[in-house]
Amino acid sequence: MPSVTISTAQIRSLLQSKEKCASVMTPMGNMMLEIQGDLDIPSVPGDDDRFSRYDDIDIVRLGLLHINTDVKTATLFVGKKQRLLGKIVELENPLGLLKFDHENGTVEMQDLFRYKILFSNRPLPVM
Repeated sequence: MPSVTISTAQIRSLLQSKEKCASVMTPMGNMMLEIQGDLDIPSVPGDDDRFSRYDDIDIVRLGLLHINTDVKTATLFVGKKQRLLGKIVELENPLGLLKFDHENGTVEMQDLFRYKILFSNRPLPVM
């Protein structure tokens, strides 16, 4: 069975930090969202400000996210007509974000997720 060594150099300094914050955003600025259902994403990028490109990858902005860390809730406004209500939950087991370099055959752990935002209900109308 093939195997590869995972480099942890980047994440090691973050894990050794004395500041342990219980935040949904990781120290590297990433966040995990879990949305129930399907996302209707255009197959061809449009001309409005929701669409952009990064490293030759098309990116579409899903919506506007508001997080209330005091009560561990989140609201995601999708477009101008819908909103999703969610909650911040701690993962049972942390998940690692890996970056594969296929040219060099290396794998590097980029980040570690301990929390996620869970949107488990149907969208509500924006009033």
